[in-house]
Amino acid sequence: MTPQNEAHAILKLCNEDTKAALEIVERHLNTLYARAQILLSLAGIVVTVTGFSGRLIAGSSPLAQYFLVAGLLVALGSAAWICLNVMPIRWVTGYLEGAPVQAIEAILRRRDQKTKAYRIGSIILCLGLTLYCISIALMLLNPIAIQGPVR
Repeated sequence: MTPQNEAHAILKLCNEDTKAALEIVERHLNTLYARAQILLSLAGIVVTVTGFSGRLIAGSSPLAQYFLVAGLLVALGSAAWICLNVMPIRWVTGYLEGAPVQAIEAILRRRDQKTKAYRIGSIILCLGLTLYCISIALMLLNPIAIQGPVR
């Protein structure tokens, strides 16, 4: 469905009540912001785990070091992507110039842009988490390097 068709459908659903229609599209944006916050929290967990266990993981092997750093950087890259492309706020009332249907269309286009950016950010974060988990797996596969040689 195009933003134009969706805007007309929302207004029809709301019996042409602009306020009710704006509340619907505002909820769409709020859903995106809430989900983006979850991704930011996951990226934050990567940073936190690195603070507590990064040295231990990195000490297990040079390969684990590379995966750890790559995973951390990619996870932080996803957080930056999300902050720059999903989290910026433009209030729905800022779209109210012109006809209500045009305002709703503009908000829906912005929602769709943010949704696409959210998906990209999710993929980037999944890649970062995968790299990070590989570093942990490498540590677990090399327990002697962690504990030192058995005496």
